[in-house]
Amino acid sequence: MASNTRRILGVALRDKQSIHIALTGVYGLGRFMAKTVCAKLGLNPMTRVKDIHPTMLHTIGKTVESEYIVQNDLKDQMKSDIMRLVNMRCYRGIRHAQGLPLRGQRTSTNGKTAKKMAGRRANLLGIKYPAIGRPKKQKGKK
Repeated sequence: MASNTRRILGVALRDKQSIHIALTGVYGLGRFMAKTVCAKLGLNPMTRVKDIHPTMLHTIGKTVESEYIVQNDLKDQMKSDIMRLVNMRCYRGIRHAQGLPLRGQRTSTNGKTAKKMAGRRANLLGIKYPAIGRPKKQKGKK
């Protein structure tokens, strides 16, 4: 890409894309939220990124950052939500830690994908699961 790459919240935007599609590159923003941001700022969603003034891009970035949980904040929130379940040792937390399906799906034949995805999901969020089981008794103490 060129040296004058336009960015919003650290995400490079393609010049030829319309702004509402380009905004979906920000983690946590979908098409609906992107169109909502455009409407809030009075911007035509079909406007190409190259036609938007840099100050307007800065305004879009500030609006998204102040009104929505996106990028690393969203990843941190998801990570803490999962770790809260794991530390509570509730059913969903145990299933997260074991890498099994959470919502009642069968596992004798169809759990293979969930088991594969568990490692990827943990790597994506940077989660290190604690060992699940009963706490071990310490020797020498009564």
